[in-house]
Amino acid sequence: MHYRNKTEMYPDVIAWLGGVLRARFQGSEIDIRDTHALLLNKYIRSHGLMYYFQSNIWQTYDIKVDLTAFIKSQKSKGLIFVECKTTNISLLNVSQLLGYSRVALPLSSYLVSSTGIGTSVQSLITKYGRSDILEYHWRKGEAARNMIIAKWESNLKSIDLNSVLPPGASGQV
Repeated sequence: MHYRNKTEMYPDVIAWLGGVLRARFQGSEIDIRDTHALLLNKYIRSHGLMYYFQSNIWQTYDIKVDLTAFIKSQKSKGLIFVECKTTNISLLNVSQLLGYSRVALPLSSYLVSSTGIGTSVQSLITKYGRSDILEYHWRKGEAARNMIIAKWESNLKSIDLNSVLPPGASGQV
């Protein structure tokens, strides 16, 4: 299957993400939304999703994310971001989601493309060891949160685990 545009990817990506998150956050409330049409803070307000946050910081989320998962458990609350592309993942795409992730500090952040990862990004991370460009949140004593980038396999309706960057991040998917 070939996607004509990224919005055609959304239903498949939402289904995949739902499976990943139900396994990872068992017993949690998980609500995955197509948020691409509105700034995230406006989307949260207009859909009454404020209860997913422990403070009003969501009001500062002046960003447009393709897909947002809202997670709520007895212990914590958080977001998951996914940006979808139908062109090879470029450094511009990485920078866009990295910025969004630095603002909202999601639990996880995914950048997927139906065509794959561009040579500049692939080379920078694998050949030159610059997986640090995918880091967006650091807490003392904890591993940094990394954005995960991967090729989306439309036939499998899943990411290609062999394409996942940074190296070794397949276990986080």
